[in-house]
Amino acid sequence: MPRNRTLDILRTLAIVLMVIFHFIYDLKFFGFVDWDTPDGSGWREFRWVIISLFFICLGVSLTFAHNKQYQWQKFFWRFAQIASAGIAISIVTYFAIPENWIFFGVLSFLAFASITVIGFVNHPKLSFCVGMLIIIVGALQVIPTRWPFSLMFDNLPSYTNDFVALFPWLGVVFLGVSLAHTRFMKDDPLSSIFKTKHRAGENIENNNHTLVSKIWVWPGQHSLSIYLLHQPILMGGLYMVTLML
Repeated sequence: MPRNRTLDILRTLAIVLMVIFHFIYDLKFFGFVDWDTPDGSGWREFRWVIISLFFICLGVSLTFAHNKQYQWQKFFWRFAQIASAGIAISIVTYFAIPENWIFFGVLSFLAFASITVIGFVNHPKLSFCVGMLIIIVGALQVIPTRWPFSLMFDNLPSYTNDFVALFPWLGVVFLGVSLAHTRFMKDDPLSSIFKTKHRAGENIENNNHTLVSKIWVWPGQHSLSIYLLHQPILMGGLYMVTLML
């Protein structure tokens, strides 16, 4: 099955916004700005947009990869990569910033959501209903934000640098599964930027993709690597700047 360019571009958009958000956070960390990131008004909503894009893309990508036939080897290999990275971040932050360590951040959530949602990829209507129910429960705060972690651990930090609540965010992944079954996503509307019109009227893949097109697709195809590497690069670069000032 050919890659869905629309999915790649949506994932790239999420990555670009994430890098911008973290760069601004890092600027505050090193004292270059005093903006109220990441939890101030506007910045909090900015983060919601970013993680919503990531979680929708997860639901869509799981469906595209497994709705015809489950590719269990591929699935568990990807799950192992994401889960290992999430555990590594928790361990590193536990020793580096014990007062704000990350016990269930974005990567840990993605691993958990993958296991939870994979069985629903062939059930778009059920996924939509489950997703909306989870979002409504989360919006009404029927379940505590830190559930179930607050029941399992007594020494969690009062504030963590990255946390994703199961309610409502797991519901967004379910909505991604439902979205993957729509004609809009299946038609891959953004793929037109990779096509060229011939006299016969047919669209074929253009071997001379524009640089802009490549830039928009490549990050979406390497999202995990960029996620893991961008902060060390940004933090290291800004630290070097502080040494030169």
